[in-house]
Amino acid sequence: MADKLVLNADLNYKTAEFTPEKCTVEKVIEVSEKEFKTFYEKPMKPNYYLSPYKKLMGFYDESYHCVMLVNEKNGDGLLINSEGADYARYSQYIPNARVLVQAHEQSLALNDLKIHMDCCVDRWLEQYKNEKDICVSLTDFINDSDLAEILADYVSESLSRHPQIENCIIGNGFVEASKYDLAETKLYCPLTFRVEPDDPCDDLDEVDSANYIGYDHEINAAVRADLYSDEGAVGRGLAAYFHDENLDKKVFSAMPKAETRNGDIYGVITVKSYGELNRTEMIDLIEELSGNLADGWGEGFEQRPVTLGSGEVYISFWDCDDNYFLKPESEAFPEQEINQGMGGLS
Repeated sequence: MADKLVLNADLNYKTAEFTPEKCTVEKVIEVSEKEFKTFYEKPMKPNYYLSPYKKLMGFYDESYHCVMLVNEKNGDGLLINSEGADYARYSQYIPNARVLVQAHEQSLALNDLKIHMDCCVDRWLEQYKNEKDICVSLTDFINDSDLAEILADYVSESLSRHPQIENCIIGNGFVEASKYDLAETKLYCPLTFRVEPDDPCDDLDEVDSANYIGYDHEINAAVRADLYSDEGAVGRGLAAYFHDENLDKKVFSAMPKAETRNGDIYGVITVKSYGELNRTEMIDLIEELSGNLADGWGEGFEQRPVTLGSGEVYISFWDCDDNYFLKPESEAFPEQEINQGMGGLS
């Protein structure tokens, strides 16, 4: 007898009525079994996975928008709508959540392929019912027009799901796809400048960034030389270090540099992506870049002095100060957006 299906589920006692709501999963996050156990045992406790996405969670567009935490070991999930909080204000335990996610991502053509091949197997069994052995020629597959059509559908669906592809069509004997045009996004951050202290036993002294206005060219030359010392980063910049699989495919490049703006000098990451980034992708992008500026490329760069004028300066694209930010241009300089909307009047 086959093993029976076993689910981890939260059963309600004598439920009078079920009232399911439409829920849209904005982000699926795999977590360790230990973390997952903590989250479902104490759902009201602040959850660091929710914080970056809390502005996405809530009720809008006639749906509850949620984050799904998935246990990386057994595949169960927690569906959470925090409504802007850092804890699971609304939540539901979802058994076999990973299977649901995979089923959503699976191509419809794969199901058609299974049905078609099951029919083929039945046909071959009937064809060779009086024979001990079954021999299927590869020519049967090559000449199978139905199979070719299913495979074309699969290729088309796979291409269409790729972040770089804008549209895909199936023609008579071919599959044709077109990529998105590259879209540009600029993310700005403050730069921190430090110099050697008078007392070599002291920490580096922070100096006013305004002192280095006009040194954009020298700073950017140093940034390029440092970044391009890694051959893998020459074409893609910081995008070469992305861990997020979707961003790694969708973002073509993320190049850091310095730029004078509003009487000060800022760091700017120029991001080129296949099509515009949606809200979830923008959050993920800022998380990836912030980590890289703090602990990856940025950590190494800030430890190597740059000669500006007659002195050496240590430049950081990241700082632990509460005033630090990494924001799109419209959020970093909102007053300029307002002025532009008024025809440039200030």
